[in-house]
Amino acid sequence: MMRRPKQVVTDSSPRGIFVTATDTGVGKTLVASALARCLIQRGIDVGVMKPIETGVSRSRKRQSDGARLRKAAGTRDPMTEVCPYVFRLPVAPFSAAQAEGKTVQMATIVRTFRTLRQKHTFMVLEGVGGIYVPVTEVLNLSDLIYQMKLPAIVVGQSGLGGINHALLTLHALREQNIPVVALVLNQQRPVRTKIAHAQEQSTVNLLRRLAGVPVVGPLPHSPLVNRNWNEGLVSLAKTAPIKMLARLVLARIIHKGSSRKRADAKRDGHSEA
Repeated sequence: MMRRPKQVVTDSSPRGIFVTATDTGVGKTLVASALARCLIQRGIDVGVMKPIETGVSRSRKRQSDGARLRKAAGTRDPMTEVCPYVFRLPVAPFSAAQAEGKTVQMATIVRTFRTLRQKHTFMVLEGVGGIYVPVTEVLNLSDLIYQMKLPAIVVGQSGLGGINHALLTLHALREQNIPVVALVLNQQRPVRTKIAHAQEQSTVNLLRRLAGVPVVGPLPHSPLVNRNWNEGLVSLAKTAPIKMLARLVLARIIHKGSSRKRADAKRDGHSEA
């Protein structure tokens, strides 16, 4: 894959963040929803989007990731905007679309994103699977993140195997010049034994040394989320790791905004000279 030029965002439109992951099922929806809820609690108008979702049957629409995201943000945006591409088969987007005789159009996703962006101060987007999951015959999820000109949050597992998956994902994003705000580690299951605790501590400590980005977590495993999504989400949004993640996101917005103002002032001053 060719190395891409660094992103230069020239407009002053509302910002956003793209929540991706090292794999499927590691907690993207949980992190994206909790982050949206935490930012809203800080007085920010947050919109949400899951551009593509697979494995959504008619009976499961209310429990879909897109529906959960919208509920977490409390928006009334149409589901056709929150999740423009929904497929029944629980496989990669390219295969799921093919099975229904459809094709995912990047331009449609970007256009829908811009529509939502006009309604909200900040956008939280959630991906599907990992960054190399094929979206079309020639494009993958990282191409979508790049086209949207958004920084990423990477969600990974805090246990055994988390180091390799996280470092590979971070390396791939850097190679494509997609900035990463943080790596969020999630406890996918309870840490009950001494061995499991040692494995998690090793994963967390080594990633804090090697990741090259802030490492948040581990997010505590919460059985409440499985029993009552809404109640569990409210509780998770108040935890120290999610509050830290919100601070990192807000700091990036403020820093970027200040940098743009300085650049504009310098440009204006130069034009007057």
